[in-house]
Amino acid sequence: MISIIVPVYNVKDYIERCVASLLNQTQSEFEIILVDDGSTDGSGAICDKLQKTDSRIQVIHQQNRGLSGARNQGLKAAMGEWITYIDSDDWVDARYLEVLYQNAVQHQAEISVCSFEPVWEKENQRKKKQLREEKPYMLTGKEAAKEIVKNSRRPMITAWGKLYHKNLKGLLEYPEGRIHEDEFVTYRVMYAADTVVVSPMPLYKYLQREGSIMNAGYSEKRLDKLEALKEAVIFFTQAGDKEMAAAAIKRYLLNIQIAWYRVKKYMPKRKDLQKRLRQEWKDTYQGKRKAALEASNTTDKIALLVFGTFPSLYGIIAGIYIRIFPEA
Repeated sequence: MISIIVPVYNVKDYIERCVASLLNQTQSEFEIILVDDGSTDGSGAICDKLQKTDSRIQVIHQQNRGLSGARNQGLKAAMGEWITYIDSDDWVDARYLEVLYQNAVQHQAEISVCSFEPVWEKENQRKKKQLREEKPYMLTGKEAAKEIVKNSRRPMITAWGKLYHKNLKGLLEYPEGRIHEDEFVTYRVMYAADTVVVSPMPLYKYLQREGSIMNAGYSEKRLDKLEALKEAVIFFTQAGDKEMAAAAIKRYLLNIQIAWYRVKKYMPKRKDLQKRLRQEWKDTYQGKRKAALEASNTTDKIALLVFGTFPSLYGIIAGIYIRIFPEA
């Protein structure tokens, strides 16, 4: 059986579509755990109504603990051999569970991953694309972690879009009170797995909406990501994995640079924060310069060197880069 954990918070306009996509799965052996995280818009009542329509749905109501707290509570209730997370404003293709499960069993993988399709709210009614069959490929757990740390591959980073075996359950606890919570956890889970199977098929539909946490503008809270990346440096250093530690250092430095640019642009009065980020970058770069440069390609090296020498010029370049790659 597969446990589907769905954190729910103020998504009354989306939760029924999400659950409908789950009840429409071609793989029928599953339970749906809806965790109402103190919703104030009636989402909790909608969950209760949905529970009455299908015995596979259970609902948990709790005081607001955030996305991580809802996922953690759902994990405690999960009874399945496999676990997957779905965000309540997203939805999945009818073959989501079937493809992930069959890939996991066929390739004896502890984690099964699929790709995703971003859907902007205003484009939500667009014509559906025909889903093409694509063969999965195999990675070791360390190779999968490398896809996160070295290449920042989004389908590998997110909590959702994956099937985890229950043997990894102890590693699936998300830090409460943080955003970018996936960045604290997924690389560790991947690194611990023996085998990861990846399907290029975009079976997960990721809604981009204005009211979501990640599209609500820039704030100091977004710097939680830097804490996660700093933890990754410590994790791989303590694991004695020099290659991954070097890649984690480079990723940390480049993300400090992007954060510095965004604080400067969107929070211009926070000179203290700009100064703090610049100092953290200097301290890290001075102590880890060789490792960071060894892990960098030519573009990364230029970015590091320009930021270290001409931060104003870097700001211009970063502005252009972020317009092209807004999720950087």
